[in-house]
Amino acid sequence: MSPRTIAVIGGGPAGLFLARLLRLRDPAAEVTVHERNAPDATFGFGVVFSDRTMAAFEEADPATCARLREASVRWTDMEVRHRGRHLRYGGYGFTAISRRTLLRILQEQAAEVGAQLRFHHEVPSADALADASVVAVADGANSRTRQAYADVYGTTVDASGPRYIWFGTPARFDHVTFPFVRTRFGSFAAHAYPYEPSTSTFIVETDTATWRAAGMDRSTAEARAPGASDGHSRQLLEEVFKEHLDGHPLLVNNSKWSAFRVVRNERWSHRNTVLLGDAAHTAHFSVGSGTKMAMEDAIALASALHTESTVSGAFRSYERARRPAVRRTQDWAEPSMRWWATFGRRLHLEPEQFGFHFLTRTGAISYAGLKRRHRDRIEEAESWFARRSGPSGADARPPSRSSLAVPVALGGTAPANRVASVSTAPTAAAQQRDLVSAALAGCGLTAVDWSPHGSAPAPHDAPALASWRAAVDRVREHGGEPMALVRLGDTVSEDLARTLGFRLVERVVPASAGTGDTELGGPADGPVVVGVTCPRAPVHSAAGEEFVRWCTELAASADGVHLHADHEDWSGAAFTRLLGYADQVRERSGEPLLLDGPDGWALRAPDAPGAESWATRLHSAVLAGRCDVVVARPLLLP
Repeated sequence: MSPRTIAVIGGGPAGLFLARLLRLRDPAAEVTVHERNAPDATFGFGVVFSDRTMAAFEEADPATCARLREASVRWTDMEVRHRGRHLRYGGYGFTAISRRTLLRILQEQAAEVGAQLRFHHEVPSADALADASVVAVADGANSRTRQAYADVYGTTVDASGPRYIWFGTPARFDHVTFPFVRTRFGSFAAHAYPYEPSTSTFIVETDTATWRAAGMDRSTAEARAPGASDGHSRQLLEEVFKEHLDGHPLLVNNSKWSAFRVVRNERWSHRNTVLLGDAAHTAHFSVGSGTKMAMEDAIALASALHTESTVSGAFRSYERARRPAVRRTQDWAEPSMRWWATFGRRLHLEPEQFGFHFLTRTGAISYAGLKRRHRDRIEEAESWFARRSGPSGADARPPSRSSLAVPVALGGTAPANRVASVSTAPTAAAQQRDLVSAALAGCGLTAVDWSPHGSAPAPHDAPALASWRAAVDRVREHGGEPMALVRLGDTVSEDLARTLGFRLVERVVPASAGTGDTELGGPADGPVVVGVTCPRAPVHSAAGEEFVRWCTELAASADGVHLHADHEDWSGAAFTRLLGYADQVRERSGEPLLLDGPDGWALRAPDAPGAESWATRLHSAVLAGRCDVVVARPLLLP
């Protein structure tokens, strides 16, 4: 199908690139771009494309791609600056270009093939273009055209992202650089990267509390006028980042604070109208995705309109082609955005661990991929972890075993490693055998679950108590640390566990307990871990946030938190959700975090064959500081 009349609402990268591609495929088509602003009116500074994205541009339109490359700068490294350290990570490929230059090139390329560009022309609604065969809506995240049919498209907009403000600077950055700075107001971070020989983009992010403490809420309100910039924030942030700006100023261009908005639509088309770019979807800029996704949408839509026999068929084909990639990018961008929203809580981490946590924030790159790209840096983090957690004078070379094989401090005890095993056997004899065999297998923490009603031994059964004391002693003889799980409020079982020699006790909160008023209980004679079951709600939902807050309150009276899985499904999505809760509770409480995992995995060196085995995934979780102990019985310990 070759639609003869195509109207494009929005003269940004998506709309302009679509106009050119449509005319290249069908020179007889009438393609008109309607843009409400002037041709040289653009906000922001530089935009970034990956090597893979540039390859897609070249395949779709070699001439335009050649012009973009000629006007761009390229780099391969990124750098994290934290606590005086500059951690360089190589193995990437990025191309950056001035947004103004990008739009100029796309305008010229679209006009060259006969697309009509109408500037200073605002379309009141898609209905005004009802005579067009196709109306492509590319007028951005705040699309008025889309908003008019929000119910039809199934539009949702989540504006809970971190606060950010977009500057430029003549300061020289040779690659993308992420400086993190603490101030009296709170913490700030920047994304800095070159896009011209003498100019760099400098995007600053912070949390709402810091933004308000620095008076930036007031200066934002004062800079509401279109095109106005926030002078107070510019001056303050020049001082905050002066070490990294090397005395250079920040440049403004409609620079004012915003909260990042995540746009999703259940449907991308309605009648003769179709969404693309930010009007259809957004993803946090920390994964470098906005302009990239918009121009990739244009490629897919132009192809579908050229090859399909009907407009509706073309729209369906376009969505089928693009939705998986968009969903994947948004799935990566969501945890990245949440990481940037809470980075201030992690600035206590040492640079090696902070850098590894940063690298693994999205899960988009496997451990094996990280090792290929940053072998020296990953081994540096692993060596640091082994030195910090191991005995004094430990070998400074990278460890030959998993981070789970390193000792851990837990409530005054010191399990020899970070693997825990829990026995839920129905009889006392079987539970005792499980405790001892787990210690023989090398588990640092061996636990027995007495939390079901009536599962603890009778307080006055002398032979049974003697058998339990013997089992506890044998566990310690074999290098394990025993722990008893008891129901919250079961003081009889807890006192009995202490009498039998269990130094560690976990108070298990019933899964049905609410998250508002549960108390951990009275004082203990020894270390106490609180055990809670993770909800099925997404981590950053209202229910998820309430759960994390509640866990943090419970942890204030405990020596650790054990997050129990609410399922036996160890698919990637289920574990990612569980690990997300672990990261949040660990970060906010500051207490050791015990995390349920699957049984039956082999504890081995993380770079052994099968790089994304459970051994590797759990190694990465512990190394990053998202959890401290994995509660799951492995097949074999080295």
